[in-house]
Amino acid sequence: MRSIQAKEPELKNLKLLYGLFVFMFITDILMPQYFGVHLGYDITCTRLSNMLFIVYMILNPKIMNHFGLTIMRCPITYPMILYLMVAGYTMVLRVDVNAFFLVFFEMFSLWMLVYGIRFVIGYQRAVRWTVICAYILSVYGLVEFVLGFSPMVRFLSTLPARVFETYRSGRYRIMGPSGHSLGYGLLLLLFIAVASIDEKRDEVYLFKRPILLMLLALNVFLTGSRSTLGIMAVECVLIMAFTKRNNLKKSIMMICVCIVGVTLFMLLFYRTTIGQYVMMQVASVVDEILETDFSLAYGADVETLQLSEEYREYLPRIFTLDWLNPLVGRGVKHTISVEIDGIYIHSIDNYYVSQYIKYAYPGLVTYVIFMIATFAAMIHGIWKYRSAVCKLAFIATACYFYNLWWLDALQTLKYEYIIIALFYGFVLAKEDEKKKLYKERMKSLEGKDNV
Repeated sequence: MRSIQAKEPELKNLKLLYGLFVFMFITDILMPQYFGVHLGYDITCTRLSNMLFIVYMILNPKIMNHFGLTIMRCPITYPMILYLMVAGYTMVLRVDVNAFFLVFFEMFSLWMLVYGIRFVIGYQRAVRWTVICAYILSVYGLVEFVLGFSPMVRFLSTLPARVFETYRSGRYRIMGPSGHSLGYGLLLLLFIAVASIDEKRDEVYLFKRPILLMLLALNVFLTGSRSTLGIMAVECVLIMAFTKRNNLKKSIMMICVCIVGVTLFMLLFYRTTIGQYVMMQVASVVDEILETDFSLAYGADVETLQLSEEYREYLPRIFTLDWLNPLVGRGVKHTISVEIDGIYIHSIDNYYVSQYIKYAYPGLVTYVIFMIATFAAMIHGIWKYRSAVCKLAFIATACYFYNLWWLDALQTLKYEYIIIALFYGFVLAKEDEKKKLYKERMKSLEGKDNV
């Protein structure tokens, strides 16, 4: 029986540094991006952590050097630097400071997380904390649905950001700590993967935490996102594909029990608000696949849903607009409004199209290279370590970036970067353990030779 448990990270006893990373990790997940202080620039909890860590490194040059050496061990650092270079010349040519610094702080947060998870808090503790945060937010999501509004938006919106509670077909869509229900859906997909880590056996098991899984699945329904619901089903299939035979049998049995349970629930609560909402969501996904209109019977605004789908189909045609510079993007301060064959496009619900508009082909290509490097590293980690952490990080990342074809990132990259950092925290720890064992063996051999 394997375990992902490891020794305490080397820098855990540096109390100030440990406290800084605890603050960053927890607030990165739980606190919304619209909470913070505006001092000419939005200072969120994550950015405050970035700035405090920079100050800490300036006061402790050894940590700065160690930090630099650590991030250069990650192959993804090189495409990240290329992407930053594109953001840099976009900032200069478009006179848009945020075009660079928004990207810089996102990337710096990823580097911080890699360093913190590897040397300060440890990857096994990061898994536990992520699971705890998933419990907190999944319960909060149910409370939010019952209330019919977002307490976070009502009471924690301290920055000048445009965040609104959203409704579809007359029903409220929960949004958690995100600025939009679709963004919360992306976070829930990442939570499902982490919740499937059996850290004691280092195995993949979808129903390792059945109560949490059911809460997360219900939250996905309550976001009102068809794409997230469909990808959640794909994610669960992928998780089962990476599951060992003994856990696979248990997973299939649990799925059968869940089907029976959901059926009984729907029979009893079919006409309740939540029953009708769940049926509408399922029917909407079926309508999307089979081109039917079953969701109409449950109160869905079919016309709006069809317009939304038609609208997204036109987004890739933005690549063909001759008035967009293919080498220099428009930056982040400019919005785009365009009409294509009678369809008026005013928001970009496709992350890759959005990247093209902001940073042109150089930015899109370098970020795709970053994605490819991430997937390649995770596949290599799966082959080398056979660990549940590597497998589920790969599944979560694949589902996240796949979903971005229908959504913009909506300030959720920080959640995905936690998954990437968790993967690298695990891999770097394993590499260091191997090096340490090798050195110990060499010393023992030298000792024998001296005798």
